[in-house]
Amino acid sequence: MKNTSRWGLPLALALVAGGAAASEGDWVAQIKKSQGVVAIERGTQHYEGAVGVRLKENDVIVTRGEASVGMIFNDNSMLSLGPNTEVVLQRYSYDPTTYLGAFDARVRRGSVVVTTGNIAGQAAGAMRILTPEAELQGGRATSYAVSVEGR
Repeated sequence: MKNTSRWGLPLALALVAGGAAASEGDWVAQIKKSQGVVAIERGTQHYEGAVGVRLKENDVIVTRGEASVGMIFNDNSMLSLGPNTEVVLQRYSYDPTTYLGAFDARVRRGSVVVTTGNIAGQAAGAMRILTPEAELQGGRATSYAVSVEGR
């Protein structure tokens, strides 16, 4: 008997990037573009940051060398990380009915381009990008870039 999902596809196709898939209810974003060496750190586990990998709250996304990665969140916010960047998805909650939620990402080093989504549009301060030196809160700006020198 062949091991298939309820849609008739082989069950192995339901897994993403060697186990980095998150269950449907707890993932917050998905990688849409990945180039070079991109790693996801989830607790003590490490995964390849390949296209299609779903991300969870508290994941750390790291680009090495000249790598880059782009991800889209459940509220349509987007983060794009440049080379030698490290970002922690510290807090993410989103209600797709009311568009209310909270989004905190900490940029430890590197460069990030942010495009705000539904969360930032519903409440001032609901989306924050944190750095070692500053805190940026989503407001009227719909996109901005952040650069943090390595520490």
